[in-house]
Amino acid sequence: MAHLSINRDLLQAFVPLNSLSSERLDYLLEGQQLETLPAGTEICRRHESDGYTIYLLSGAVTLEAEGGASQTLDAGDLDASYALASEQPRQVTVRALTPVNILRFESKRLDRVLAWDQSTENLERALAALQPGESNDWIVRLLQSRLFYRLPPGNVMELFKRLKPEQVVAGQHIIRRGEEADCCYIIKSGVVEVTIPGDSGPVTLALLEKGQYFGEEGLLIEGTRNADITMTTDGVLMRLDKADFDTLLKSPSLALVEFAAAMGLVEQGQAQWLDVRLADEQERGVLKGAICLPLQALRVKSRLLPKERRYIVYCDTGRRSAAAAFLLGVMGYDTQILEGGLWSLMRAERDSYLVKPGE
Repeated sequence: MAHLSINRDLLQAFVPLNSLSSERLDYLLEGQQLETLPAGTEICRRHESDGYTIYLLSGAVTLEAEGGASQTLDAGDLDASYALASEQPRQVTVRALTPVNILRFESKRLDRVLAWDQSTENLERALAALQPGESNDWIVRLLQSRLFYRLPPGNVMELFKRLKPEQVVAGQHIIRRGEEADCCYIIKSGVVEVTIPGDSGPVTLALLEKGQYFGEEGLLIEGTRNADITMTTDGVLMRLDKADFDTLLKSPSLALVEFAAAMGLVEQGQAQWLDVRLADEQERGVLKGAICLPLQALRVKSRLLPKERRYIVYCDTGRRSAAAAFLLGVMGYDTQILEGGLWSLMRAERDSYLVKPGE
C-alpha cells in the first residue's frame, strides 16, 4: 500500500469536507495521507464497525451486499461525493475494482471538527453577547485556537462566563518564574512578553497578543512557573482560575485508558507508547517499543512524532502524561493517557513489560 500527498482542492468535491473552513481542514488533514490500493483490495467489510470514514478519490470499487448483489461505483459518480458505506455496522463490503486512491479519517475526529466548525459562528455571537458594545476580535481569534477543538461548545460558553477581567499596565509583572501556578490568562487587549533568565540578562521567548493565552503549562503539571511574563503595553487580561481550568478545559480534553486495553491497542499496531519521564527515570525501564520524549522537550521535539499515529502517553503517576497529552492534543495529535501511570501496574506486570531503553 503506497501513500501519496493530498491535493486539498480535490477535497472540495466531497461532502461534508467541502463545508469546512481552511483552518479546520488543515487540522483534520494533519498526519493524513492518501492510500493507493491495488485492484482486489478489500477496503471495508459488511457488518464491520471500524470507526472510519472513507472517501474514494480515484478509481472504481464494487459494493457487495448481502446475498451476492453488487454494484459498481466510480470516483466520478455523484454518489462518490459521499463517504463509502458510511453506515456502521457497514451494510456492504467495498472492494477495489481497479487501482484506487482513498482517504480514511477516524470518524470521531471528523465529527469533532465538523461540530466545531459548524458551531463557531453561533459561539462567536453568543460570546460577543456576554460583552455588549465591546470588540470581539480576541474571541474570534481565540476560537480558531486548537485549545478548544476537543471541547463541546457548552464547555466553551461556561468557561467564558468564568473568566475574570483584570486591567493591567505596561511594565506590570503578571507571572514570575518559580511561583506556584494557580491560574492562566487569555489576552483581551495588549501585548505580553515571555522571558527566561540568560547569561547576560532576560531572553525573550515570545511576544503574545490579543486572543492568545499563557500560563497553562504550570497548571497542567501542577507545578511552578517556568518563565517570567510582563506587560509591554496597557491592556486587559482574562483570568481563568485553576479549578475552572481543570473542570472545563483540561479534564474534557483528555482520554484515559487502562493498561490491559492499552496493551491491546499497542499489540494490534493501533497505538504506540510515549514515555514523557526524564531520561534518568527511563533508564530504570520503559514499556517495550516506547518512544522516549521527556515532557520538557515536547514542544521542541514533537515534530519528530508522526501525526498519523495514536499515542498512549505515560509517566509514573499520570500527572506529567496528562500535561503531555493536553499539549499534544492542542498540536493536533491523537493521544490517550495510561490511567494511573506505571505505578498502577502490578509487580508482575512491571517485571514482564518494562525493558531497558532501546531493547
